[in-house]
Amino acid sequence: MGFSLPAAELEATLGVLAVKMPSMNVQLVMLSRLVRLVHATIHNQLNERLHKHHLSESLWHALLAVYARPNHEILPSELSNILNLTRTSATRLSDDLVVNGWATRSTHPLDRRKITLKLTKAGEDLIQRVSPETNEVHRRVWSALSEPEYEQLQQLLTKLLTAA
Repeated sequence: MGFSLPAAELEATLGVLAVKMPSMNVQLVMLSRLVRLVHATIHNQLNERLHKHHLSESLWHALLAVYARPNHEILPSELSNILNLTRTSATRLSDDLVVNGWATRSTHPLDRRKITLKLTKAGEDLIQRVSPETNEVHRRVWSALSEPEYEQLQQLLTKLLTAA
């Protein structure tokens, strides 16, 4: 997957913590650490690929969110909700999309108080160029799982998120 898990050191550390802190559930600490390492691996590999195209992972996800919408248009508030960002962060991403020529801003046709972001041809072309690289990162990372394992992991992670 692209990272080496210092399993022996981590297990030894957790063993010491289990003795010193009997109330600590070391299995949960281990699971949390593993989730973090998988996330960091995906994040680092994606950003390595995206950086070549002057993109961050946040900008990439913003482009995809706009692309997925009807007519490739989105309200910044919708972008904020989809990406789980503050309104300020969504505005910053919107600004970056516009400055780079990947999206345009216009007044919403039904409510002049709202601003609509629309993907440009340059934004669409960028998505077409970059998506094979990001797809390869995801394929490589998740290839260690069989289809039933992937489905089970997805169900378990969804269950954790909905319970939180």
